[in-house]
Amino acid sequence: MPTRHRVFSEPRSQRWMRAGSILISFAAITLLAAAFGAHFHGGSLSSLLLTLVLIALCIAIVLHVRFLLLARREHRETVNVLDATEREYKSVFDSTLDGILILNEQGICLEANPAALTLFRGDRGGLIGEPIGKFCPSAGDFEDAWRRFLDRQYEHGETRILRGDGETICVEYMAKAHYLPGRHVAVLRDITRRKQVEAALRDSEERFQQMATNIHEIVWMLDAENMKVLYVNPAYEAITGRSCESLKEDPKSYEEVIHPEDRVRVLSRLGESVQTGQFDEEFRITRPDNSTRWVWVRGVAIRDSAGNVLRLAGTALDISARKSAEEQMARNLDLAESAWEEAEAFRKTSLALTQNLSMDYVLDTLLQSLLKLIPCESARVLLVEADTRLFLAREAHNYETNRRVPRSPLTLDAKDSRFLMQVLATKNSLLVPDTTSEAEWDAFKGFSHLRSWLCVPLVASQQVLGFLSLGDTRGNAFSPEHMRLAKSLAIPAAVAIQNARLYERAEIYGTELEHRLADLEITKQALRKAEKDRTLSEERFTKVFRSSPIAFSITTIEEGRILDVNDAFERRYGYSRQDVLDRTVFEIGIWDDPTERQRMLVELREHGVRNRITRFRRSTGEPIETIYSAETIELDGRECLLAVSEDVPSQTKAETGSARKSALAY
Repeated sequence: MPTRHRVFSEPRSQRWMRAGSILISFAAITLLAAAFGAHFHGGSLSSLLLTLVLIALCIAIVLHVRFLLLARREHRETVNVLDATEREYKSVFDSTLDGILILNEQGICLEANPAALTLFRGDRGGLIGEPIGKFCPSAGDFEDAWRRFLDRQYEHGETRILRGDGETICVEYMAKAHYLPGRHVAVLRDITRRKQVEAALRDSEERFQQMATNIHEIVWMLDAENMKVLYVNPAYEAITGRSCESLKEDPKSYEEVIHPEDRVRVLSRLGESVQTGQFDEEFRITRPDNSTRWVWVRGVAIRDSAGNVLRLAGTALDISARKSAEEQMARNLDLAESAWEEAEAFRKTSLALTQNLSMDYVLDTLLQSLLKLIPCESARVLLVEADTRLFLAREAHNYETNRRVPRSPLTLDAKDSRFLMQVLATKNSLLVPDTTSEAEWDAFKGFSHLRSWLCVPLVASQQVLGFLSLGDTRGNAFSPEHMRLAKSLAIPAAVAIQNARLYERAEIYGTELEHRLADLEITKQALRKAEKDRTLSEERFTKVFRSSPIAFSITTIEEGRILDVNDAFERRYGYSRQDVLDRTVFEIGIWDDPTERQRMLVELREHGVRNRITRFRRSTGEPIETIYSAETIELDGRECLLAVSEDVPSQTKAETGSARKSALAY
């Protein structure tokens, strides 16, 4: 406020002074005119001029008095302003946190603020009047520096001073020479703590650099805005095979290091990490020599005080050895699982091949198991008829498309094919990975369309029973492992085929008993006549039925409920007629295998049952081998089963028993 008043009042006092000076000048000119006027015009003019002069002088005196009053007031205001300025300067001088020293030409301290006293750890008496060089650790160096300062007029830098208690500290100073004639000012700030922090930071930086230089992990830092590399340690060169200088030239060249198949995923996750604050990925990298390595990269977001992500920092570890170990472990687990599955498949196949002695069942089961173990387009079972003559016993295809399947010959001679003859003669398996390299393959009838072929002999009792033939229209479809699996499967398959053949022979022997079915035929004729004359037919049928020496039984097809049995049935199985009537065959347990009756019914509907070798049980539980034949009849409006059963001839029984034992052995 005093300063503003002075600014407005100063022009006003000058106007009053200027007006008074003009009036005095006017009075002087008037007096001069009066003197000349009195000489030329007389006394009346002089009186008038004299009056004007007196008036002008009075006005001038008033103006000068006004000027003096204003000047006095302005002086008081100036004194007040200077006093306020002095107080402000004193307040700033005393309150500033930096030490301020006023020095003379000799460097003697003339004034110091409280911050300077605190800085020097002394009182005013110990600092005022003392040369500033006293507080410098090296007085000789100070004198040279003082002379240079006076020459340059300005100095800014850092130095060390000696406090009053003997402690040495580091200060940052700014000095100005001759801010007043013969006066110099110096402003000092204690930067000892800052220097300690800087030293600690340098030490920390050195330790970080030593750690980053010597560890085997890549330490990296990216700018979150443009994803450019800000820092990477030397491990980058060892792991990626690329120099750190390449990142300085192109801060985003690290993207080319990522494997092309992983690049899109990794860069996408890296961009998402700016939002999530986390990055944790395993991926592949490519080295300049085209080799591939696996790395595990982890990172976190570095944020400012407002929570904005500034940088991404983290590490990258070479995990190629771990990945290799994991892959090897996975391969070992796959091998173990494959071995277990293979053993289980062989167990099930061997069990299935021995559950049924039917040749059709054996061949179908064999091909199904073969196609499960070995993926291929076609599988065949060729059986030996005589010498080198072969016939196609079974064929199965596993095509995924509806392409036309070439027709296979039903019979062929091994002499016509060098490949079949080689397997037949040596009893060794044969693998042809690519048939296009075999000159004689195109002449191999029924097999010329195949590009890969695997053949395994079926050997039992040192005799080749046939071949397992696997084919595929793709080259190199089979491997030695596939050959091993096929050879393992061929062992139980050969035994099952041999047992099935023995079983078929046993059935052939049953044809010798066909003549005994005459009684059954007579019975059927009697049943037909019964439709015309029920009473006569029933008597005749009953007579034949009762007097026949062969065991007869009549049961319902659907339930297996016994409607009637003859005397021969009672003698053969030990049941009385009253015990079995109106009871089912399952209730009395006459079938050794109840499920066999269902299979018999299927055969009955397809082609009838003749001389089927079946096992029944007597009332005592004793099993009995039986030649079983059956026909359907209608009795009282119900579909029934007329069955006849006889003893198996001793020769047939021995062969059947041997076949069963061989089947159970495998």
